[in-house]
Amino acid sequence: MIDLPELQRGARVVALREAMTDACIDSFLTSDSTSLRWLSGFTGSAGTLLVTDENMQLLTDGRYGEQAPKETAGTGIDICIGDRKKHKEIIEVTLSAAKSLALESDRITWSEAEALRESVEAELVPAKGLLSDLRRVKEPEEVVRLQAAATIADQALAAVKADLAAEPTENEFARALDHTMLELGDEALSFETICASGPNAALPHARPSDRTIRSGDLVILDFGAVIDGYHSDMTRTFAIGDVAQDLLGMLQAVINAQNRGCDRVEPGAKASDIDDACRSHLAMQNLSEYFVHGTGHGVGLEIHEGPWLNSQSDDILEKSQVVTVEPGVYRPGIGGVRIEDTVLVTSSGYQRLTTAPKDPII
Repeated sequence: MIDLPELQRGARVVALREAMTDACIDSFLTSDSTSLRWLSGFTGSAGTLLVTDENMQLLTDGRYGEQAPKETAGTGIDICIGDRKKHKEIIEVTLSAAKSLALESDRITWSEAEALRESVEAELVPAKGLLSDLRRVKEPEEVVRLQAAATIADQALAAVKADLAAEPTENEFARALDHTMLELGDEALSFETICASGPNAALPHARPSDRTIRSGDLVILDFGAVIDGYHSDMTRTFAIGDVAQDLLGMLQAVINAQNRGCDRVEPGAKASDIDDACRSHLAMQNLSEYFVHGTGHGVGLEIHEGPWLNSQSDDILEKSQVVTVEPGVYRPGIGGVRIEDTVLVTSSGYQRLTTAPKDPII
């Protein structure tokens, strides 16, 4: 069991209300599981959080009559247990004098919005990013969780990577890596582990197959652990046995590109400049046409969240954000390479949270 510091959710409620005031919003509603967890601590599968200037109410059902008060303790949130009819009545009464009701436009369905439109007089207004923007800068207690998840991934890889030389199938190795993370205290997988060898590694999101890993292959491993809801994300590429020099050169080019991208991470850096640092280095190696995705993304309660590191991003990095830097090269029919770390933006630069060695030879 990992000893984790308590999350300070009271400050999050204050930050949300300040953001609502700045946006001239007098009420806010969300049923998104990530938003609920970040703001209230509630982890149940069914809940709606209603926030006004006067109160905060979590509407859920009888399955969570004991769980909800425990998880939301200290937040000042009132728990309302009931069925949909009762919840509808609470929303109508609570919002009877409200002028506007903000909804996370990127996290609510059309049917949910239409049902609310029929129930309340308040004007429905989009609030894309109202909570997700607040979540971008990580609190110290969140960084501890992200570091713990990254450390488990590092330790698991160290424990099993030598087994690549025994020529397992992709499926066999992925299962061994997953099992090792769980044995080390991982509560869940960040996503389905990628183990892609030989020509399969030319697919950025390849799924493990029954292909046997052989001498001469490049093998991409992309995986992550979860601690108290917080994710890590790491990719390493290994060269198995006697690998052709052009493939080794491609691998070294991506390692160098990733280092150049990381070196651009600091408060005030443009996310697009980090992408350009990686892409420009690969262009000098005549490999940029094979880099077919963005350079990175934020990591937290979601494996993919803001800020976004790509050529079109307007995001500016801030201290205590956590992002990935993950350039890749994918050559159809030949193979691929990706190198990725989860990186914390510090006051003067960056710190890699994932620290597994990048020595590629197995």
